[in-house]
Amino acid sequence: MKKLLIILPFLLCFMNLEAQDPHFSQFFASPLTLNPAQTGNFNGILRVATNYRNQWPTLGKAYTTSTASLDGSFFPNSLSEGNKVSGGLLMLSDQSGNGILKENHLGLSIAYTKGLDEDGRNSLSIGFQGSYSRLAFDFEKARFEDQLSTSGFNIPTAEILLGQDIGKSYLDLHAGVLYQGSIGDNGGYYLGGSVYHLRKPNIGLNSTQYRMGQRFNIQGGGYLPIGELSTLHFSSQYQHQINYKEWVWGAAISRNLVNTANTYKELYLGSWIRNNDAIIPYAGFEWNDLRVGFSYDITVDKKRSAAISYQSAEVSFAWILQEKKSTYQKRCPKF
Repeated sequence: MKKLLIILPFLLCFMNLEAQDPHFSQFFASPLTLNPAQTGNFNGILRVATNYRNQWPTLGKAYTTSTASLDGSFFPNSLSEGNKVSGGLLMLSDQSGNGILKENHLGLSIAYTKGLDEDGRNSLSIGFQGSYSRLAFDFEKARFEDQLSTSGFNIPTAEILLGQDIGKSYLDLHAGVLYQGSIGDNGGYYLGGSVYHLRKPNIGLNSTQYRMGQRFNIQGGGYLPIGELSTLHFSSQYQHQINYKEWVWGAAISRNLVNTANTYKELYLGSWIRNNDAIIPYAGFEWNDLRVGFSYDITVDKKRSAAISYQSAEVSFAWILQEKKSTYQKRCPKF
């Protein structure tokens, strides 16, 4: 009962304020929610990625977000070296208040990458993403103040929310640009920007004034070898949506454990910092074409009460179908 009473104010705030997007601490592991220009930005034929975030688990599944994406390049042998056209599919599900409020999104992305030199060491990509979204409120799971009695929430509510089937569907459009360059012979970097919700759709369940705020995102990162078997990976992002501002920055060091003709294994350890109020330790492992990552948000801001309630866990998976032979071997940043 205490958890329900805690969750209810969050839901009431959500229904009365402008909406904000779900976000991932491992932003680098969710490319199609970060920038449409990231579509097809990898070495290989096909990429499958999934992400799961459980935010504030001590509050009874306050927020859970999961994604699944598929992207790859079209006509790989039809364009000149360093140029490609890519497409992607994104599915995102976000649930608030133990499933009382649900959002489901389906997005289609397309991106074009132009090589800026003969060696393919520098490139520029532009991408667009269209999405269909469905927002639903589960009246049966909701609990209201007038339902509370000494034995629980068992009194019929007098709330009127336009019936029990409350939902909203809308279309949206997002865009982004991405530049990639090389650092020496074995290093690289990227810098990109994206804008989500160009249409600023109305998503109010019972109000015409409930608009989705545009999300602006700037991201960058790269990698540098440190010795024969280790690599330094670094990345950062800044995003701004309505009144919310977020800056995440950090790095990870990878160690090549096995690199033979049939087996490749690499271990990643690092940490990111968000808004100087949370530390996000990260551990990852890559085995041939599969990479898995785990992170855990740890609140360090002493001004927040009950800080343990604000901790969150994330897990990510990515699998890339590699090309058997390719003359274009530019390495793409992983973070």
